[in-house]
Amino acid sequence: MDKAAPPVAEKPPGTGRIETFVDGVVAILITIMILELKIPAAVFSQGRIEDVLAEFGPKLAVYVLSFVVLAIMLLNHHVLMRAATRTTNTLYWWTANLLFWMSLIPLSTAALGDAPRQPLAVAFYGAVLTANSVSFTMLHRCTACLGDADGKLDDIHRAIIKKDWFFSSLYAASVPLAFVSVYASMAIFLIVPAVYFFPEFVPWPRSWR
Repeated sequence: MDKAAPPVAEKPPGTGRIETFVDGVVAILITIMILELKIPAAVFSQGRIEDVLAEFGPKLAVYVLSFVVLAIMLLNHHVLMRAATRTTNTLYWWTANLLFWMSLIPLSTAALGDAPRQPLAVAFYGAVLTANSVSFTMLHRCTACLGDADGKLDDIHRAIIKKDWFFSSLYAASVPLAFVSVYASMAIFLIVPAVYFFPEFVPWPRSWR
């Protein structure tokens, strides 16, 4: 009599569906931002480039900044998912938490674009970026622990997360700083994304890039 074949161990689900979900949400957020980027017809009827720049320039600049922030977060999310060995409910909910705060970026972008010199608008934008930065850092910690057999952080993850907390603290500082100098807060909004274009400051393993 033949022996029954041993049951085949079920392969843990990968992170493909989570990455697809994030891609779709980011695409929608960018679409919302571009649809909010409107120029009053009266500006063009005046025929002066100075008027167009004065009316449209701040909105376009904030849109570009938010687009870069979303692009960096999307890229880093894809890189981060390479460290995950499987999908879990915890990983899903930390991703959902990040997407919630990302969904507020178009709202804060519109607010800052309409009132770039108003402290409250600048503080709101900084608060949303702070929440996004903190959420991504927590997701990173969850993913790193999931990818390690002992559930602990290795040196590379620990170094990156420490720098992420530093950037989060900069974003957090921009909120009260907006009521002192909106230009100081704006400088923080520009500096933090710029750092990510220098790999030595965010040392992802080469095998993940």
